[in-house]
Amino acid sequence: MTTWIIGKNCEIKLQHPDVNSGDEYGFLLNKDGSIKEQGVQFKRQVVSDPVNYNVATTLMWFYFDVLCGPVASNPDGTKRAITRMTDYIMLMDFLSKTKDIQLTTTVGTFVDVGSLGWSVDERHLHDHSIIKCNLNNIGYYFPPVDPDILQLSVWDGTLTWATSYWR
Repeated sequence: MTTWIIGKNCEIKLQHPDVNSGDEYGFLLNKDGSIKEQGVQFKRQVVSDPVNYNVATTLMWFYFDVLCGPVASNPDGTKRAITRMTDYIMLMDFLSKTKDIQLTTTVGTFVDVGSLGWSVDERHLHDHSIIKCNLNNIGYYFPPVDPDILQLSVWDGTLTWATSYWR
């Protein structure tokens, strides 16, 4: 199992109980000079109830462009040892899930997102692929949390009820 570290061997991480034995997986992002280069673009919309304006729902969209292939270098400058097909198959497994995906970025982990509606635009070139992805929240919106604390917030984890995130 690879230990994924943002800024060293990946730029985002995805995790889902039914993918990769529940372990997180790190991906590199496309470097093309766009606003999404090496990062995730967040779009937030607050929708109020037409009857009760004090009640609102927050909708979130997460956009990022995954780079798969031998042209990819890790953020620390080392060559990515994983093949295009390995990254692609793993990404497609995650994108087949409509809920319970965790997306970890440089600002923290977003929980309970899914691949709903428009979710992917694939560009397969001679020596690499660029997969434009869109995930969104599927229920209550939770702000990003510290990924280390989130990983310890399991039923039999080391944190107490008051210091953990309910999972």
